[in-house]
Amino acid sequence: MELKAKQVLKVKEYEFPLDRLYYKGRNAHLWVKREGESVLIGIDAFLAESAGYLNYLSITAEKLEKGEAFANVESAKFVSKLYSPVSGEILEINQEVIENPRLINESPYEAWIVRVKPASEDVLKQEDLLSDREKLTAWIEEEIARLEEE
Repeated sequence: MELKAKQVLKVKEYEFPLDRLYYKGRNAHLWVKREGESVLIGIDAFLAESAGYLNYLSITAEKLEKGEAFANVESAKFVSKLYSPVSGEILEINQEVIENPRLINESPYEAWIVRVKPASEDVLKQEDLLSDREKLTAWIEEEIARLEEE
């Protein structure tokens, strides 16, 4: 899906739709998008690309605590936990993505992982949730440089 330039931040080969927030805490590379009273959480394009094809994804928590592990994810070259960008109650798990994690690689901004009822309105107003073009660009450029050094 081709997105309009005004709606998308492009940093090198990575695209970041600006209709959501990006979690940089604990090198998470997750996005959060408000949908009514709930939020969707997914993996951003940087992590989807740098991890390689995802083979496994499991949800390990029933309730999310910001900064705490809520899922495990694996690819041929990557094994990690996903750390929650918000606190709240999981309302829904995207079973399609659990059954076929490669959907995240194919379309990271459509393949959400969980739908969450945030614990409060303030959970989306944290410094480690980025939406500002300049801050997001600086962070992604740092992450690309770090990846290239490894």
